[in-house]
Amino acid sequence: MKTLVALAFTLMVWSATAQSNVNHILAGPFTNLANGHFYYLLKSTTWSNSEARAVLYGGHLATVRDADENQWIVDTFSNYGGVPRPLYIGLSDAVTEGTFTWTSGEPVTYTNWNTASGEPNNSGGSGYEEDSVYIIQPHSGNPTVLASFWNDVPNDGAGVSRPLYGVLETATLIENLPPTGTPPVAHVRLGCVEICWLSQHNIQYQVQWKPALPTTNWFNLGPVITGNGFELCLTDTPRGTNRVYRVQLVVP
Repeated sequence: MKTLVALAFTLMVWSATAQSNVNHILAGPFTNLANGHFYYLLKSTTWSNSEARAVLYGGHLATVRDADENQWIVDTFSNYGGVPRPLYIGLSDAVTEGTFTWTSGEPVTYTNWNTASGEPNNSGGSGYEEDSVYIIQPHSGNPTVLASFWNDVPNDGAGVSRPLYGVLETATLIENLPPTGTPPVAHVRLGCVEICWLSQHNIQYQVQWKPALPTTNWFNLGPVITGNGFELCLTDTPRGTNRVYRVQLVVP
C-alpha cells in the first residue's frame, strides 16, 4: 500500500478585468478641414454638464456656422459606432428666452430648426423650459422629427428617446488626453500551465489537481514520477477552468 504526503504547493489560474483611465471624452479628435478645428464626442450627460466639460478641455460645445459644417458634424458623430446619437451643440436661450446664442460668443449666422414640428417651441406649451439645442439623430421614430435638423429640449434632454451626447469643438488639440473609447474587458487565458518542483533522488511524486471549488476530490495529473535530484516539471492544459494543483510524495 502506498500513501501520499502533501507538499506545500498550490497554483491558481484566474481571470482578470482590465481597468482604464476615466475621462469625459468618448471619441476624437476629428479634424474639420474646412476650419482646422478639432472635434470630440463627449460622454452622455446634460447639456450644461457637456458645456462645462467642453470648457474644461479648452473649448465649447460646437458652433455651427453653415449647412456644410452642420452636415460634417452629422456625418462624423450622429451614427458614431453604429449607434444613432442625438448631439448637443452650443446653442441655448437660457439667458433670454427666445434669443438663442452660441456659448462660444460667435454671432448666430445659421440655424437649421426642425420646422416640421414647429421648432424651437419651448416645449410647445407643455409647461417646462426647453433652453438647450441638439441635432436630431437618425431613426428617431417620429415622422415629424427629421434627422440633421435642430430641436430645443430641457437641459437633461427629457423627451428624447435616446441619451444625448455633446460635441466638443476646440481650436487647439487637447494634450495629454487619456485613451478614448470604451475600454475592453480583458481575461487571462492560459493555454498551458507548468508545475515545477525541486525533486530528491529516488523519491516518487504524484501531481494532482482539483477544481477551484469547495471540494475534496483530487485527480491525478499524469503518472507517478521518480525524482532525480533536479527540477521536475509537468504541464497541464486547464482549457479555461480554474484549477488548484499540488505535488504529493508517494510513500511505500
